[in-house]
Amino acid sequence: MTRALSLCLLLTATASQAADVSSLIFYDYTHDATEGGTADGAFNMARGYVTVTGAPSENVSYKLQVDAGMLKSYTLKSTGLGDFVDTDGDTVGVNAYSLSGSDAGFFMYLKNACIDLSTPYGKWTLGMQGMNMFNVQEATFGNRFLEKPLMDTRGFSSSADLGVGFGREFGLVKTSVLYTNGTGYKKAEADKYKKLSVQVAAGETALSKKDGWNAGVVYSMEPTSADYTTSVMGLFGGWAGMGLRAGFEFDSKTVGAATDVTSTILGFYGDYKLNFAPGVAIFGSMDIYDPDTDADADNNETTVLAGVKWAPYKGVVIAPNLRTTTFEASDLKAKTLYRINFEFKV
Repeated sequence: MTRALSLCLLLTATASQAADVSSLIFYDYTHDATEGGTADGAFNMARGYVTVTGAPSENVSYKLQVDAGMLKSYTLKSTGLGDFVDTDGDTVGVNAYSLSGSDAGFFMYLKNACIDLSTPYGKWTLGMQGMNMFNVQEATFGNRFLEKPLMDTRGFSSSADLGVGFGREFGLVKTSVLYTNGTGYKKAEADKYKKLSVQVAAGETALSKKDGWNAGVVYSMEPTSADYTTSVMGLFGGWAGMGLRAGFEFDSKTVGAATDVTSTILGFYGDYKLNFAPGVAIFGSMDIYDPDTDADADNNETTVLAGVKWAPYKGVVIAPNLRTTTFEASDLKAKTLYRINFEFKV
């Protein structure tokens, strides 16, 4: 019911006044070549977005966005609620009677429902809004239809949350501070603690659209109890020019408990347009994930992504690619996926 209401709100906003409406769809065909993996390939509708933006006045603008993804599995509870696992691997609580037990299908989230208030001192953002922890890194990679940002993939931060944000620019330097629930956009607040997120970035923060350079730092902290706090810190940088776009990031997450656990991510990514083949580019990325830097066990994971993308028409991108994950632990086998990813933008 809430998902249908979200869509109604979007349609109402569109009809009530002039607004910009856009949609984005991620679609793929994946063959699992891992030893013991899926024998045959499958088509997948990975993600779908509908976004409405508008500006009722010079100092006020808004953004409404719904995000649809496939539910992979769920387990029903006797209370009538089910813990559902969605495309991102996140568990969400849903009324079990609203879905079929044999076919979970797609589930729709209200990802953004916020208003921007521009003042002489900076911009305030109120409501469900995009986080400031990896939006610059995501734009530097510039291939969201292939992979989620590294922090998102490893659960270092949600991509959106409910709260209040403030941003201000000082020449080349852009700053952003958010105070949010900390549970992300798929769950309601579960405790009294809130999350503080800070971003300081210099240079061009949208390298997927403009040439230039950027560098910056992000930090977040959220108490998990009266005694412990979970914190995340990230360093990033990127450069774009002459058809090349490249970036790196290093992220660290410490979960406070009786014994702190620190996880790290080191990532590199790049994209290069071929001058002799209009609309064609090659891309690649590599990241190393360590789930516990203090553990004696060999637990690192290395993921490599490489491929070619082709944009034959405006709004359409086709990208055959190979994705493989290897494990430092000798008893774990490498995971290999052959994929053809599609992006449709309207």
